[in-house]
Amino acid sequence: MDRYNLERRIKAEKWAEGKLTHMTLDEKLHQLAASFPNGNERLSIPHMQQGECLHGAVTPYATSFPQALALGSTWDTQLIEQIATVIAKECRSCGIHQCYGPMVAVVRDPRWGRIQEAYGEDPYHVSRIGLAFSLGLQGTGEKYLDKDHIVATAKHFVADGEPLGGLNGAAMEISERSLREVHLLPFETLVKEGHVCSVMPAHHSLNGIPCHSNRYLLQNILREEYGFDGIVVSDNGDIRKLHTALFVSDCAETSAVMAMNAGVDTELAWMVPWNENRLYGPVLKNAVEKGRINEDTINKSVIRVLIKKYELGLIEDSTADSKQESLEKCYADSDGTDHVSMAGKTLYFGKPRHDRDEVCFDKKHDLLALKAALKSIILLENKDNLLPLNKHSINRMAVIGPNADRLLLGNYSTDKPKYFISVLDGIKNYAKGNFEVTYSQALNQDDYTKDNKASDTLTSYSMSDAVRKAKEADITLLVLGGNEITCMENEDTDDLSLKGDQQLLFEKVRKASKKLVLLIIDGRPSSVLWAKEKSDAFLTAFYLGQECGNAVAMTLFGENNPSAKLPVTIPRNVGQIQCHYNRYYPGRAPSYYKSPVEPLYPFGYGLSYTDFDISAPVIDYNENQKYTVNDEIPIAVTVRNRGKVKGEETVQLYIKDCVASVVRPTKELKRFKKVELEPGEEKTVCFNLKPRDLAFWKDKKWVTEPGKFIIMAGNSSADLKETELDLE
Repeated sequence: MDRYNLERRIKAEKWAEGKLTHMTLDEKLHQLAASFPNGNERLSIPHMQQGECLHGAVTPYATSFPQALALGSTWDTQLIEQIATVIAKECRSCGIHQCYGPMVAVVRDPRWGRIQEAYGEDPYHVSRIGLAFSLGLQGTGEKYLDKDHIVATAKHFVADGEPLGGLNGAAMEISERSLREVHLLPFETLVKEGHVCSVMPAHHSLNGIPCHSNRYLLQNILREEYGFDGIVVSDNGDIRKLHTALFVSDCAETSAVMAMNAGVDTELAWMVPWNENRLYGPVLKNAVEKGRINEDTINKSVIRVLIKKYELGLIEDSTADSKQESLEKCYADSDGTDHVSMAGKTLYFGKPRHDRDEVCFDKKHDLLALKAALKSIILLENKDNLLPLNKHSINRMAVIGPNADRLLLGNYSTDKPKYFISVLDGIKNYAKGNFEVTYSQALNQDDYTKDNKASDTLTSYSMSDAVRKAKEADITLLVLGGNEITCMENEDTDDLSLKGDQQLLFEKVRKASKKLVLLIIDGRPSSVLWAKEKSDAFLTAFYLGQECGNAVAMTLFGENNPSAKLPVTIPRNVGQIQCHYNRYYPGRAPSYYKSPVEPLYPFGYGLSYTDFDISAPVIDYNENQKYTVNDEIPIAVTVRNRGKVKGEETVQLYIKDCVASVVRPTKELKRFKKVELEPGEEKTVCFNLKPRDLAFWKDKKWVTEPGKFIIMAGNSSADLKETELDLE
């Protein structure tokens, strides 16, 4: 923490301790209410409003950026920090002071409906993207938690990214080594490097202990080992689930005591009013009066909340109301006003700032949303260099499919976006005066959302119309995928193929089309071997935000050279799970019956309209021509654009520990950097590997062993050049 923030922290602690001495127990407990009125008019303590902002503030007319998994596809930490900075500014202008994000789960099961909310399958990649997002939300230096920044909340702590059966909230059994090396790494990074202000425990139990009552996680690791000094906020209703679902508690009072003693500071339970059922309220008060919990434990949590209110500057902030509202004012139906939180329909106690419209409708924010969308589109196939298209050589283009003209923002998005450009609208806007655009929906995606649950099929809307228009066109753009219902929280799947008759539609349109470009927009990767084999060009994206259609059009016609890379492995079928790239060495040659073990597309993969050469890594040896386990190791990689157009390439650096005292992964990502190159241009990318990068968890500590390592560089986890490193 720099001197500026340290001085402010000292003042905050003094202010918080002063307020605490004058508070009754009821008033203390009121401070522990998240997404609920928590101000105190008598003591002039402001309210702190929470909200959602995974890829934009979940409030009317805020900027909608690409979904989190799409942001992970950019591999661009500078861009991610810029996006989060805008999100924070819009949140503060709308009266939101704390955000439940970033989600830094390391996701290794695409069956899980929340995969779209995370950044990818690799712990280092997730750590760097998540850190950039957290720094953007909170600000740095003198801008840390200033009037345009908010409290970030890293979630979900910990290991919810590969749930049993792909089911949300399912129990997790994991070794301490995997926990440390994979799932804890993003949280450790955000705490130690980003000073993240809040952490949210996960729904599930970890090795038999619920995360919301897990003192080992929340106290021993998070606070004592990592040095976390912020707020631990419960996930919605999860303290109550200790006795209603996980059965480690006999009643509500015991659950409240367990969570508080474990280290959960505040309760998020927006469906529970402030009455005798509120756990961090009357229930916890009863526990104190019975002597079941020490009031000093509650005081520590109250102090943490008060410190953040002071650091945020809420005392002077017009958006923070200090009044404790009466029960009948605690809830309101969403009536379309800006004072109603769209998530949970709870009354929005933070008041919009006078410049709310000026901030949220800033054109620079929309341009940044477009830039993010452009950098999130992944080119998977481009046979015979069909793309980019020439708008002057096309007379008619058919745009077909259930996702061609549909609002697609993903989960945890505002239901009142500023605007949304569909793929069809984007193509039409681009085509004006150049070529004709025809359209057929072909399948009715809405049939899949009956009763807000996924049914088995999408109904054929008019496949014959789609086939006719494909035949009449010079080129067909087929837009398939899913939506916010087919892939969402608590909408998991056991089938990674596209829902309904989408493959049948593809086959019919493929046969009718002269040239076929396939675009899949979805919240999860889909197993579509037929798309790889039969498409002339194939692109995918994990929801592109409000500028979706413009970004697609600009990419198809060459105004944007795609540079995104897969943040996850795409399996050939659901039977390949788990198929993340950094698996441990198998005991024997892996194989499937009559099916290859290689995935459909590997982690880190993505094509460009130009070609790049990436050299083998070169180790810059010191004067002694050797390195020890305690040294930093400088490594250089040369990348050259040998194509005819400007482009961006992501140089990826991996390691492999050749001989170790425990089995190690086949490869591990340790560094990456996105580089822009003109045609013919060459650049050298420099990396430094630290001892921790070569270490693994053993005997309750990090160990770096001497021996031979393979250092690899390339443009995906499956296309690498290597060199050897001997570590003494």
